[in-house]
Amino acid sequence: MAEVEVGGIKFKGGKLVVIFTLISTLGGGLWAGFEFYKDYMDMREKIESYTAPDLSEFDKKLAVMNKTMGALTKQMDSVRNRVGEVQQIVRDTRQDVRSDATKLYAGISAVDRRSRTLDAETRSALRQAEKNIRDITDSASSRFDAKINGIDSKLNTFEKRQDKKLRDALNNPLLKR
Repeated sequence: MAEVEVGGIKFKGGKLVVIFTLISTLGGGLWAGFEFYKDYMDMREKIESYTAPDLSEFDKKLAVMNKTMGALTKQMDSVRNRVGEVQQIVRDTRQDVRSDATKLYAGISAVDRRSRTLDAETRSALRQAEKNIRDITDSASSRFDAKINGIDSKLNTFEKRQDKKLRDALNNPLLKR
């Protein structure tokens, strides 16, 4: 194995590996520290040179949007109130329509019952009128027949008397020439 002597100390193979590892770790750590310090300084420089962006336009736009949203909120509140009023009006109207429909159906039912009653009364009156007309017609027909029969019998009697007078006149011996 290899040996190295540094400052009167002898180092053999296993120790060399440990020392080499220790030196490389120490070197890597120093390099990382220097890189960190360099990044820190670069960041410090950027932070010191940082200027805040001009957000005045953004603030103005935000103010306009807030104003617009306030106006829209007021309008929406107004619309909500109006919708609530309209809903109440619709509910009242619906209730009134239901009430009117109920009254209308009740009225229609009453008219229907009255109509049926009047229809029955009208049919009864028509039957009675037909019966009365038949009775009157039969009575008039009977009287007319009786009068015609009376006239017929009187005419027959009259004809017989006239025939007799005519025969007597035609048979009159004084008129024969």
